[in-house]
Amino acid sequence: MRAIAVIPTYNERENLPLVVEKIHAHAPTLDILIVDDNSPDGTGRLAETLGEGHPQRLFVLHREAKQGLGRAYVDGFREALKRGYDLVLQMDADLSHDPRYLPDFLQRIADADLVIGSRYLRGISVVNWDFKRLLLSKMATAYVRLITGLRLTDTTSGFKCWRRSLLDLVRLEETFANGYLFQIEMTYRAHRLGARIVEIPIIFEERHIGRSKLNWRVIGEALSGVLSLRLRALRLHARRNTRPGGPSQDCR
Repeated sequence: MRAIAVIPTYNERENLPLVVEKIHAHAPTLDILIVDDNSPDGTGRLAETLGEGHPQRLFVLHREAKQGLGRAYVDGFREALKRGYDLVLQMDADLSHDPRYLPDFLQRIADADLVIGSRYLRGISVVNWDFKRLLLSKMATAYVRLITGLRLTDTTSGFKCWRRSLLDLVRLEETFANGYLFQIEMTYRAHRLGARIVEIPIIFEERHIGRSKLNWRVIGEALSGVLSLRLRALRLHARRNTRPGGPSQDCR
């Protein structure tokens, strides 16, 4: 099946050539879509140059301004679906999501609708995080599990592989979350559709080049939005159950 990796970028000029090189090394058949938010450091222009060296394998989607991680992924997913891809992976551009795991995703998706790379499936597999950030991440996953009912070890992971059939059903146009809450919302939508979700172990390593986009404000907004996510889902479920014919079918 045709597969593509969707990679949002904002000021990732130093990391982008290396991540592209590693993707081609570990997953030679995987195409790449860079979604750039008009990076001031010229990441978008560099992506175009890299694409010239990989015609029909590396594409660039330019957005006018920085509009958030969630919106970048929505636009990237739509573009991938429009191009007819069967499998859509999502990953960071800063190498915290190691391309060496890509073959594992492509193998496990054969019997799943969504594969998630988990930092906690086999204990704690995170490098270069301080204790406070690690504790916050673990507490966030526990909180999300409590509110949403998700039975995953890593509910905020952004390293994923989607089947096209599932992305066609999650109603991308209805997603409301941006930032890191988007990761939770998409997984929760898949869960409510009855998707077959599996986790695979990964080692997450904090970026070496550039500054992390994650901060306490972003994390706080994501956690406060989880309750809104649950309430929205309940209201939508109630409306659909009152329609003629009852609830909609799941993704299988």
